[in-house]
Amino acid sequence: MTFLFSRFLAWGAAVAILPACWAVTRAFVRTVPGAFFHPPGSGGGWVLVPEGWALAGGAAVYALWHRLRPPGFLYTFVHEITHLLFGLLFGKKVNRLVVSRESGQVAMSGTNFLITLAPYFFPFFAAIFLAAGAVAGWGAGDDRFQPLVSFLTGLALSFHVIMTFQILATSQPDIDRGGRLFSWSVIYLMGALFSGGAALAAAGGGELGPFWGEFIMEIRAVYASAGKVILEWIRIGIAWTANG
Repeated sequence: MTFLFSRFLAWGAAVAILPACWAVTRAFVRTVPGAFFHPPGSGGGWVLVPEGWALAGGAAVYALWHRLRPPGFLYTFVHEITHLLFGLLFGKKVNRLVVSRESGQVAMSGTNFLITLAPYFFPFFAAIFLAAGAVAGWGAGDDRFQPLVSFLTGLALSFHVIMTFQILATSQPDIDRGGRLFSWSVIYLMGALFSGGAALAAAGGGELGPFWGEFIMEIRAVYASAGKVILEWIRIGIAWTANG
């Protein structure tokens, strides 16, 4: 009975998250052109900016790397390290970390759905490269490192996305624990925020503010619309009950 109730809650949470997934998708689609392409009136409309080329180049390099020899052990290591990182962020005590060529495991004092799903939505290496690039840029006082940061971020995001899709194609206890619909909804929403934000930051960061502004605007609109639909269903249900 407890299992069925928890699954019902997971389904309800997943349905509640889906509008946010739609909102973040619309926000990202609206923000991408301004981040990665020259303005249409500049004589180079729909042509990638230099950071966009560097990002795309990094993504292509990893795609080729993956085609030749997927770095399975590296992904397993990063997967477990991301569990560990989010566990520490939530104040959990880490008891054991084991990583081998075939599998890995982190034993902690407790967990939650964000700790469990973090490796699937948080691009660990992209965050490292962006943080290092920010420090280097601050130290140099200019953006001379930005093309390299964009290239490495593109490589890291490609690694994260491709390996995540590959691992999600197999049976994963992390996903089964909360149910597939709930887990995939969380992964999509948080992944779009983290990976989308990392891509925009790699393009110079100028569109990060507009991205969040668009996301907030879209999420308000989509939940307002959903609320109106639910209220209308309730009104119809009450009227039907009263007439019956």
